[in-house]
Amino acid sequence: MDKKNKLTSGNPFKTLLLFSLPMILAVTLQQFYNICDSLIAGRLISDNALSAVSSTYPVTVFYLAIAVGFGVGANIITARYIGEKNYQNAKTAINTSLVTIAIIALVLCGIGLGLLKPILALLNINNQPYYDDSFTYLLFYTCGILFLFIYNVVTSLFQSLGNSKIPLYLLIFSIVLNLVLDIVFVKLNMGISGIAIATFISQAIASTISLIILLFYSKKILETNGKIFDFKILKIILSISIPSIIQGSIISVGGVIIQSLINSFGPSVTAGYGAAYKIVYVIVNIYTVMSNAISTYTSTNAGAAKYDRISKGFLAGLSICGIITLITTIVFLSIPGPLLNIFGNENTNREVVDVGKKFIYCVAPFYLFLCIKIPCDGVLKGSGDMKSFMTATFADLIIRIGLSYLFGYLLPDDLKLIGIFLSWPIGWLVGMLISIFAYKFGRWRRLIGYKKEIKEEKV
Repeated sequence: MDKKNKLTSGNPFKTLLLFSLPMILAVTLQQFYNICDSLIAGRLISDNALSAVSSTYPVTVFYLAIAVGFGVGANIITARYIGEKNYQNAKTAINTSLVTIAIIALVLCGIGLGLLKPILALLNINNQPYYDDSFTYLLFYTCGILFLFIYNVVTSLFQSLGNSKIPLYLLIFSIVLNLVLDIVFVKLNMGISGIAIATFISQAIASTISLIILLFYSKKILETNGKIFDFKILKIILSISIPSIIQGSIISVGGVIIQSLINSFGPSVTAGYGAAYKIVYVIVNIYTVMSNAISTYTSTNAGAAKYDRISKGFLAGLSICGIITLITTIVFLSIPGPLLNIFGNENTNREVVDVGKKFIYCVAPFYLFLCIKIPCDGVLKGSGDMKSFMTATFADLIIRIGLSYLFGYLLPDDLKLIGIFLSWPIGWLVGMLISIFAYKFGRWRRLIGYKKEIKEEKV
């Protein structure tokens, strides 16, 4: 259970890989909820149904970013207390995390339901033929935020207790249940409502069961009840969670704004872009998880004054991201058609697939920029250099959004989409250059006392 010691000893590559794999698997499987919904909507209902699910995807990603980001903090702090054998504080951290995420979920659910129509207006869906379906899908998804949030935090807490198998099994069960219910409800002519209800039910079941098991499991392992809530521990959790939430949320907000522009091009473009976006975002989310893993690794080793391991961890993270980048780039560029075709059927508009291919061809070759940026960001966050991290992240977002709208309005009609799609790698490039500069010459070493340590070693 002593994750702290595991991160500060052993081969950095192996340590970082084993630490990040459960998180990568969990966040990847989480995305299959929406992918399954899109698959069933496109294959069994219509292109408009696919457009409805696709057009609201950035909003669902925003919610997921908050849940995953908070879970990172809950995981690290609980594991730290367990490593210190402070089991009462560990149980208090678990209780505090669950209470807090439930409150956050309920507040966001209320805000989301109240702003449902403005959100759809922001996404430029008001005048689209799939507006009613989009409203229905987002309505049910927003109502299920509580289950989404609790499940993700419970998963993180299980990992801190040294058990990632239970939530993984429940997640697989939930995904299969969601897929089965999708098919059953659509066959019952419930349309997009059936898909939305299926997601709600499957997430509710997985969340409830996993929460019950966690409460019994943690009490058995820690042999204490702990406090129900502790503000001091919450403050510590938030100090780690907020940077992760900010990173994921900023990326998601950028996706919402660009989605609004894409939706103005009509249902076929929305469906094609949405299908490709889901495929691409699976990898972007993996990069984000790697950033969080490297951040945790950096923070832990800085606290143990093992500064040499931070540089080695950076290189290890770069290697892992490089392997991911090589594999995904080859796959995405080799078979974009078959990947996109899983979302459609024989009646799918050819434009849907063509638009999806354009997006993949414009984005996939430039994963290299994210591959280099992510390890830099991880070290910056882990060392507390949030100023440099946020500068790089905001620069990427602003350039990507700005160029999307600039190209979307200024370029000839036949080049508008290409211009919008290319704004993604351009934004990544600028963000990467800033992150590299901050890692190479920034203040993160000073913040953790790295320079002082080097000076002492030389003496």
